[in-house]
Amino acid sequence: MHPAILIVSALTAGAALARKLLSGEVASRKHKAIEAAAQEARIRIRREAHKFLKASFRHFAIATGVKTALLATLWIVWRAHGLSDKAISISVGTALVAFLIRDAWVIYPTARYVISTLVRNGWHPLRALRETVAALVFEQVLAEAQSQPQPRSHKLLISLAGHDRTTLHKEVAEAVADIARQASWDDLKPYILSAVAKTVSIMAIYGIMVAVLVSRLP
Repeated sequence: MHPAILIVSALTAGAALARKLLSGEVASRKHKAIEAAAQEARIRIRREAHKFLKASFRHFAIATGVKTALLATLWIVWRAHGLSDKAISISVGTALVAFLIRDAWVIYPTARYVISTLVRNGWHPLRALRETVAALVFEQVLAEAQSQPQPRSHKLLISLAGHDRTTLHKEVAEAVADIARQASWDDLKPYILSAVAKTVSIMAIYGIMVAVLVSRLP
């Protein structure tokens, strides 16, 4: 065999081996990046969910407290003969209708988003939750990955290994989103159940109070 052919063959084999080794290094770094990003994403999901549900419950509790105080004030004024029987009936009825209109106005944006998400996911709440979390995580991870400055050595490694930086970022974001999709319910369940229990308790107390108040009206 001609020496030139042997040299070319050796160089080609060496380049292929080098690319394979570099590709393995890129894959190893990608796997580590996925693990780190997934762990950070799950921590962030739990933190943001706790913050959001806590704030939502606080707003609900305050609004319910204000409504309760207003109804109690009307009842006290009526018992002190500050309002006639007809006036207290009209006042309580007007207040309850105003409360319903206010609640509908406040809830509408959230209810619209929830219903549209459920429709897109075949009215499966858990699937809707998982897909929503996965979509948010994908966008966050991809945006963070693209915004981080990359060292020249890292860019060179990716190029020599035959990979594309944008494609790698999308693969990492998709992998992290899939992990978040699978773990979202387990991560969020304690916070959701706690918020639901607290909300139902306050609604029950408020409902009983309104029922008692209305039953005592003339």
